[in-house]
Amino acid sequence: MRRTKYQQIIDWNERQGGHRRLGAELVADIDRLTKEADAISEHSSKLIEFVPIRLVTTLEVFLRGVITELVDEGDEYFERSDKLVKGAKFDLSFAAHIDRRELTVGDFIAHAVSLNNVQSVISTLDTLLVDFSAKLKVAHPRWTEESNDWPLPPIIDDYDLLMASLARLYEVRHVLTHELPSSPFLDPIEVPKLSIAAKSFITATDWVVVEALHGSVPRTQAAMNLSKGDELRDKEAQLTAAIDEATTLRGIDRDALSELQTTWTEWADAQAKLVASQVEGGSMYPMLWASEKAALTRERIDQIERFVSEWMDK
Repeated sequence: MRRTKYQQIIDWNERQGGHRRLGAELVADIDRLTKEADAISEHSSKLIEFVPIRLVTTLEVFLRGVITELVDEGDEYFERSDKLVKGAKFDLSFAAHIDRRELTVGDFIAHAVSLNNVQSVISTLDTLLVDFSAKLKVAHPRWTEESNDWPLPPIIDDYDLLMASLARLYEVRHVLTHELPSSPFLDPIEVPKLSIAAKSFITATDWVVVEALHGSVPRTQAAMNLSKGDELRDKEAQLTAAIDEATTLRGIDRDALSELQTTWTEWADAQAKLVASQVEGGSMYPMLWASEKAALTRERIDQIERFVSEWMDK
């Protein structure tokens, strides 16, 4: 039986291991790939031809993750994403997958756009992140602890050279994937330059996204703990507001709602404690506890908001 386009996306997500690949992980993958390619270059120039194909695949995985994150995390990016899929319609099947938390709107957008060349990539990111090219040129690491030293030197030294290298990478990948050229189309000496271009683009884009969504991210464990604690407090304030709105519903049993919320809080605390017990006594404990509790609180907010929207006696 042919899989639906939605199931294909779900399967794609599952093959990513159930989490979004981080730019740093993909850069490390490229480093390993380049090292392995260098080791075999003297023995088989044909195998080297698979490197550009893998590099473009790595870029695609990264970019689809970026698009998904932006659309799902920020209302402004969600609104801008409409321009990327003008005329697309969501059907009941998609709504069902959303309801079962198997897909997000970001997933749909990320897999609906074309990322087959540099122009498409830049155009897509420019739609979501206005003036993306300008932001990419000055992108630098944005560790919270180093904010007093900003702006740091940009990750990309020569933007025009980077774009030319990426254009060449996509061209090589297209020819080697779809054609059988009668003469060599890739000089092995190009591989390091193409790899560096892919790494630089991923790293710089990663920090552009960090700036857009978070401003900065903590580097030390202590700062991570504080950051997750702040995130949890923000989510708890949102949950309190949602509960307060629920208490105003006509005919609501406020005592039952309060009792239920107390029970949920006790359960969520216990769940967070269980997750954090993996590092019991370690410096990561507060971060894991707050991270799990924040995730559960986000889910609880969704539950309460849905409860309020579906309340019959308004």
